[in-house]
Amino acid sequence: MVGQIPASLIAELEDQALADPQLPRACPSVSFWQLPPHPTLSEVQSADLPRSTDYAIIGSGVTGCSIATTLLEESTRSSKSCSVTVFEARTLTSGATGRNGGVLASFVPGDYKLLLERFGREEAVKIARFANRTLEKMHRIANSSEELKEASEVRRTADVLCFEDEDAFRLAQESQKLYEEDVPEERNTVEYLTAKEAESKYNMRAAAGAMITSCGAFWPYRLITRLWAHLYAKYRERLSIETKTPVTKITYDPATNSTHPYVLHTPRGLVRASRIIHATNGYTGHLVPGLRGNIYPLRGTMSTQKAPPEFGRHGHERSWGVVSSGNYDSMTGLLETGLYYGNQNPKTGDIFFGGEKVKINEVLVSDDSLVAPCALQNISTVLPRYFTKGWKQGEQPEVKKVWSGIMGFTADRLPLVGSLPLSITKRGEEHGEWIAAGFNGYGMPLCWSCGEAVGKMLLGQDHSDIGLPQVFLTTEERLLDSQRMSAQSALEMLFGGHP
Repeated sequence: MVGQIPASLIAELEDQALADPQLPRACPSVSFWQLPPHPTLSEVQSADLPRSTDYAIIGSGVTGCSIATTLLEESTRSSKSCSVTVFEARTLTSGATGRNGGVLASFVPGDYKLLLERFGREEAVKIARFANRTLEKMHRIANSSEELKEASEVRRTADVLCFEDEDAFRLAQESQKLYEEDVPEERNTVEYLTAKEAESKYNMRAAAGAMITSCGAFWPYRLITRLWAHLYAKYRERLSIETKTPVTKITYDPATNSTHPYVLHTPRGLVRASRIIHATNGYTGHLVPGLRGNIYPLRGTMSTQKAPPEFGRHGHERSWGVVSSGNYDSMTGLLETGLYYGNQNPKTGDIFFGGEKVKINEVLVSDDSLVAPCALQNISTVLPRYFTKGWKQGEQPEVKKVWSGIMGFTADRLPLVGSLPLSITKRGEEHGEWIAAGFNGYGMPLCWSCGEAVGKMLLGQDHSDIGLPQVFLTTEERLLDSQRMSAQSALEMLFGGHP
């Protein structure tokens, strides 16, 4: 696909990938997931900012919650209590975690061939098992109490993954075969269907065929905000959560406080910290300019739509995906990325559905205060294109809400986890700033365990002892690799046609 894009437009896209994403916008589009907001913590703040904290976590989504949980619980077990302050630019969990697709699925089977080619069998298998363990953790956490189970509506589903073209279907089958060869516990977990079978059994159009894979779905905002509430109640003396408190700048001043040398600047005042952890995903480049291009924002579109009676109720057992090789129309400048995804609320029947068809220069942006007009038009009319029952010819679905969200993509399509080198931050000391970000649209099989890994490494554990793939680490070698981590490499990976 890159070859079809004019050189002038490629240059514009590279500039976007290297640009300052700025702070999260003050008035984002309204996400259905966040209605209603958490009754007590949505806008929680301390009466006065703490003057200092041992660990400053920037970001309050899945990753930030995991980091805080790990630091507080692990330090308590080892009798080395620490203080944690969480900074959120907007309301609690209002970023990608509160704006995503609500799907618990692994990206690895579909990308396994690529992972194998780029990083070798040992690391590819580690990534696969890391993702599978993380998904199981998410189910385990969501089912750990009746309150969390009820709030999150967590469930296991069969994902009906339909393919629009033969190339995409062939690549998916090749990748799945390699995946099952190297991860034997996942053998015989996929069912293949013809286009006719997909329509007769699952009410879906799949021009090239379909795969039935294991999946899950849940209400991410409700789960994570309730986990924050539990954490806040248990560790109130050591945990402060500061919403509507954007960190605008970070400086380093050991002369006036050697144990807490980092200074976080906010509109409400200054806070000193011993260590800083960046859990801001697509916005990371604002506070860490040295990472721009290594990690960059990508805006996605999500919706909630009413299911007519003919569509049926499938929320307890089914979710959906549609995959193609993607398409770029040089006449209109429209890009269709080649992935749609959805699930159905088991209680109300509402359909949650997301995916992209948008002007190509409106993708690598960090503004979630709006939904691009062409993206709005597309997501509002796309359901009859893929489902055979539910809408008469020419009938448009009843749309309840459409919103946008900012994901964090990386140039090599792997998350950034670990201590940031001084060559990147250009401030402070070794192991002073850490990161868990860059989940490339698949946060659920990655975020919680990446957050745990950072928390445990901060407390002295080695990455190899906690199952973190070596290729996730933010080593200087990786981040300064001009071939692997350049903006040009990012565009090749993003628009290269790989599903």
